[in-house]
Amino acid sequence: MKTGLRFLVLLLLVVSIGFGLARQPQHGNNSCGFAVQGELAQPTVRGPDDLLPLVYIVEQPDSPIEVVSVDLAGMWLSVSHEQHTERDCAKYRIRNRSDRTVQRFEIMLMLSTTAGAGGGSGTISSSPLPPGQAIDVESCGSGGNGSAKDNYIRLLVYVDKVDFEDCHYKPSLRIPRSLKVHTVW
Repeated sequence: MKTGLRFLVLLLLVVSIGFGLARQPQHGNNSCGFAVQGELAQPTVRGPDDLLPLVYIVEQPDSPIEVVSVDLAGMWLSVSHEQHTERDCAKYRIRNRSDRTVQRFEIMLMLSTTAGAGGGSGTISSSPLPPGQAIDVESCGSGGNGSAKDNYIRLLVYVDKVDFEDCHYKPSLRIPRSLKVHTVW
């Protein structure tokens, strides 16, 4: 009887410790000590109809911030004879899904081809972003030209860098091979 009671007490202790650990915020394997909260938003993309099929929001489940929406209304892109010319102009809605204030972040709009990166632009936040808050950022005016092998181009949108007060973080990039782009990071 005492053995059964000891076993029951030990089992109860192990279970209660396990439930206590399960309720703590999960920080994963990152050394910046943040936890991501909630599910990723399903990002929306607006802009010229000819650009929309080219846009891919890169999956970054480990990122403390996320791209909620992209508006490419001021952007244009011309592709012919395996060359491209573009004027980048994008407005982003960004949300901090971490439990820490983000001091700075950079969002990229990368023009990628089957031969590699073909250009693009980035925008850097101008003020800290508290947990759960969203902000609109904009990048307009840059552009360029270059090679577009097989006249194939994709526009990749992703979080490039995140700075906390005491740590710099670079989220993972998950780009499916089915996009047929050659990444040069």
